Amino acid sequence: MRRLSLITLCLLCILSACNQPKEWVLSSPDNNLNITVKNEVVPNNKTTTQLFYHITYKGKEVVLLSPLGIDREDEQFTENLRFVSATPEKLIDEKYTLKSGKQLECRNHANETVLNFENRNNAPVQLIVRTYNDGIAFRYHFPGKDNIPYKIIKEHTGFAMPLNGKAWIHPYDWNDRHKPSYEQYCKNEIAIGTVSPNGKGWAYPMLFQVNDVWTMITEAVLDGTYCGTHIRNTGDGLYTVCFAEKDEVVITDDPEPVNTLPWATPWRVIVVSDGLQGIIGTHIVQNLNPASKINDPSWIQPGRSSWSWWSDGGSPRSFKKQIQYIDFTADMGWEYTLIDAGWPHMEGGTIGELVEYANKKGVGVWLWYHSGAGRENDSIGPYNLMASPEARKAEFKYLQKLGVKGIKVDFFDTDKQRIVKRYEEILSDAAAHHIMVNFHGASLPRGLERTWPNLMTTEAIKGAEGFGRQPACNNAPWHNTTVPFTRNVVGSMDYTPCTFSNKIRQGVEAFQVTTWGHQLALAVVFESGVQNFADKAESYMALPDAPKEFMKKVPVAWDETKLAAGYPGDFVVMARRKGNTWYIGGINGKNEARTIEFELPFVPAGKDIQLITDGTDMKKFANAKAVTGEKVSVKVLPYGGFAGTVIGDK
Repeated sequence: MRRLSLITLCLLCILSACNQPKEWVLSSPDNNLNITVKNEVVPNNKTTTQLFYHITYKGKEVVLLSPLGIDREDEQFTENLRFVSATPEKLIDEKYTLKSGKQLECRNHANETVLNFENRNNAPVQLIVRTYNDGIAFRYHFPGKDNIPYKIIKEHTGFAMPLNGKAWIHPYDWNDRHKPSYEQYCKNEIAIGTVSPNGKGWAYPMLFQVNDVWTMITEAVLDGTYCGTHIRNTGDGLYTVCFAEKDEVVITDDPEPVNTLPWATPWRVIVVSDGLQGIIGTHIVQNLNPASKINDPSWIQPGRSSWSWWSDGGSPRSFKKQIQYIDFTADMGWEYTLIDAGWPHMEGGTIGELVEYANKKGVGVWLWYHSGAGRENDSIGPYNLMASPEARKAEFKYLQKLGVKGIKVDFFDTDKQRIVKRYEEILSDAAAHHIMVNFHGASLPRGLERTWPNLMTTEAIKGAEGFGRQPACNNAPWHNTTVPFTRNVVGSMDYTPCTFSNKIRQGVEAFQVTTWGHQLALAVVFESGVQNFADKAESYMALPDAPKEFMKKVPVAWDETKLAAGYPGDFVVMARRKGNTWYIGGINGKNEARTIEFELPFVPAGKDIQLITDGTDMKKFANAKAVTGEKVSVKVLPYGGFAGTVIGDK
């Protein structure tokens, strides 16, 4: 057989390159949403190609041409990738049930393809792409199998947003402690491309409105094989993925993720909708996570909880006070009580005696723990039990024997990979002993509650805990009307709402500016698998009959959620269904009396709506009625609100 000449080989290579596809398109099941992946010449460098993508919705450009690429320490997968193959388009269509959330019955319905590429050294990388009717998701995957640790040094993924719109984004949490806990206030209606004020970038989720289309960008699946990421930008509309900050001081680890093969990154997620209902109603983050690893989740029960720490920080150390709270919780018909930091030093009785008393009263007990982040070398005790696998498992075995129902784990304080991995380790070990979990001082939810349904809620929010300072009270009205469209979209949120009294911190009283009607409404406006009602028992027991009964009966896990009306930072009217009863919560974010109007087209006409509204001043209630099928108008005070119910058809 004759050797091919060098010229012939060159010609064949050129022809092969010319025949390579340069573009791949994947459409949503309803064909309204499209992602196009392109292999294009890099601007100002004609010898280099790179993968880019853009997204259109009903013909409108919602994400402009944006870069792709990822580089490991040993290989780069950004420039001059060679296309190898694409898998046939696959339809994903499955149903699953969550234990808590804005809608328990979910459908994972998407098209998927896998694009296979090789770099110049023939090292493989895959781009896995999914299109849903309400969003796009993609991730990188390194195939193969070995025990060699690889390090990713940079991810080039970007999101180029059109500049002719508005953005609602939370800065990446950064302060003098260098311990991010996702408790920043959102920057509302800022120009797209605005640079973060703290120099550390932005946190997910990022909400945009461009040309009457709403877009939300976030991250899904954080399983310990990657660090948590956030966003940097330079003012030109391109938002780029970046790793945890090196100087997140709780641990000294490098921020770059390390793992063996096979290895997949978290999903990069873009939710797209004509209206805000599509943003609020999405389950794409949960859809992208693996199925539940708990075969029998019957022991997992969402519910309402009392919490003595907010009004009395020393109360967890008092057996007598916790007994009083258990009695109060039983009187309210709530399922749980949370005993916060300090309980290991309880005086007047033991935790075992307390749990036994609570269980006899039909009240489940939750206990506070430190995550152990940064305290791994301490002697085993309350502050690092969760850092030691052996001690953690032994503690869960002990808690199960006592009859404890859940734990609140606090102070994770970093998005570095080693601590990110601890979330799933805690959930797995807790599940083995039928323990539910609440994460505090934690990273943003990425959908772990589907895989581990014993995850009931996560803080990652500037909540009522901050009401010991007056600025937090003053910011609460517009903050409360923003987070239903941002933070609470991606997962349960432990804001600890419904506070009818003022918080005293270090002897100083801060005064809330929201009305009692506003506070009552938060039981519906905010979603959390365990709703920790923060105020003191006396405040709830002193409520008039109607709001007290509302607090006794309001559920926390929902069959359906609808946005009846609202706009981020202005006002919200949320309707959530449990069985055939719809619960309504409406809040005013403005310092002006106004009439809030909404409709309930999803409820049959002619049904009576029972409303509890603002009274004559901020600490009074009034009753009102309306009828479905007609526009409902409710007068509210400055920073006011209302709550109500309507019996519909299931």
